[in-house]
Amino acid sequence: MAICVLIVTIPYIVTLLFQGIETSPSPEKVKNTTEGTLPFTVKTDGQELDVEEYLAGIVAEQIPLDGQPEAIKAQAVIARTELVRALESEEQKLPESMSREEMLNLWGQDGFEKNYQVLEEALQTTKGEILTSEGKPIWAAFHAVSAGQTRTAKEALGIEQPCLDSVDSTVDIPSPDYLKVMFMKKNELATKLNQAYPNAQLKEEGIVEQISVGKRDSSEYALEVQIGETSISGEDFRNCLGLNSACFFLKEVEGEVRIVTKGLGHGLGLSQYGASEMAKEGAGYREILQYYYQNAEIVKENEHT
Repeated sequence: MAICVLIVTIPYIVTLLFQGIETSPSPEKVKNTTEGTLPFTVKTDGQELDVEEYLAGIVAEQIPLDGQPEAIKAQAVIARTELVRALESEEQKLPESMSREEMLNLWGQDGFEKNYQVLEEALQTTKGEILTSEGKPIWAAFHAVSAGQTRTAKEALGIEQPCLDSVDSTVDIPSPDYLKVMFMKKNELATKLNQAYPNAQLKEEGIVEQISVGKRDSSEYALEVQIGETSISGEDFRNCLGLNSACFFLKEVEGEVRIVTKGLGHGLGLSQYGASEMAKEGAGYREILQYYYQNAEIVKENEHT
């Protein structure tokens, strides 16, 4: 009897010992299947989660679920691509994901059931699909609304990124977020910029003349901005003032500074508003993805090398 007990329990004890040796930084990949496939679970904040449930939380974080189903499916492929790319990196920094409890608090019981059905349908329809280039998951960047044309990574970031080229997205123009006009008092603008960049030494009088865009990309997003004695990036200027995008234009109007911005977000990759408009016109999620990520391949995640 004792021998039988030992035979049964030894494998279990050995398994526990090996599991105890592993470290568990969060978040991380914790369980592998065959090479080139997603793990069954991911670990985040010390908890193991089913990968499809984690994906559902990513999609819920990234896009409203009352929109066009094909646009949501496109976002599901983007989210899965992002997750695979993160799991294959050394850092394994997973995308933000919403838990079921957070969804319940946000939507309530009725809203949760309705929205989770949308998520499940999007994930099931696109099951295993990711965007790749030369066998590797791409950086599937996305934003809310473009300035009428998406940006190239080469211009925006100064580095090549597969499938992040500029495409026409004039379907974004009707969006409520396409154009935003705001006014700032000259002293408020000078104070904000001087606090963030003390070497700028901006003066209230003639402040618009002290701020100039030195370089724009082909989609009109500011790349370099000269503020007084300091040169900063367009994205830094945008973040400092809380602008919708780096596609901005300044002018003094009746003693105040008028700031006009086009688009919402960084302008790279897929425009979510544009994807929704394409879906309304009958485009499927694959067509949407192949338009915004030109030359990308849509493959099952266990097929890429």
